[in-house]
Amino acid sequence: MVVESLPRLRFSKASIGFVGDTPLIVDVEMTVNAGEIVGLTGRSGIGKTTLLRTAAGLIPTLSGTVECCCTESTRAERGAIGLIPQRLGLVQHQSVGYNVILGALAKASLLQTAFSLPNRVMRDATRDAIEAVGLSDKTLESVNRLSGGQQRRVAIARAMVQNPQLLLADECLGELDAETAREIIDLLRSLARDHGMAILVVDHNPVRVRTFCDRVFQLRGHSLIPFDEEPADRGSTLPLVKEDSA
Repeated sequence: MVVESLPRLRFSKASIGFVGDTPLIVDVEMTVNAGEIVGLTGRSGIGKTTLLRTAAGLIPTLSGTVECCCTESTRAERGAIGLIPQRLGLVQHQSVGYNVILGALAKASLLQTAFSLPNRVMRDATRDAIEAVGLSDKTLESVNRLSGGQQRRVAIARAMVQNPQLLLADECLGELDAETAREIIDLLRSLARDHGMAILVVDHNPVRVRTFCDRVFQLRGHSLIPFDEEPADRGSTLPLVKEDSA
């Protein structure tokens, strides 16, 4: 059982990088709480994705600790962590519905997962999530025929169905026009507000990330530091970014 008083994610004096190499980031201290969106920004190649993958348990820390969706045994429950990678992790030749229902299988029994046997509750949740992201008319359409913004909505819908305690999103706003980025931001806010989800978002755009995150950290050199400027007005217009070419 998840201990609600604990942060959903906590780094303590953690050094992050790859075994045998100089650490990319040292002495990381950061928490992400339920219902909170935390942003992570910094220049390309500085270690943002590595930190996110460390939080997901895909890369071990070089020193220090990472606690993620902790139980009393310090192990996360199955399906407690959701990850939206930069490339979204979608099955391109499969339908929207197929991709979204994979989120439900993250918490399903091993038999259901192995044979892709969703029950009625999973199918209903999939339909509701697809409707929530505005893709009901695309349920049977192949993902590779969707625009970049639509594919990101599929990834968000998959996360809604999985309903993890912690969602890690890596550049999920990249290469989107301002209007589509705003739609994705609204969906992330809904996940935090309505589902109590803790969300850690990587975004290369420090102006944009401050418009919707509760707190923002910046990678500078080998350190993770709070973004210490005055908070941006959350009601302000999002900056224009490169339009999606799809």
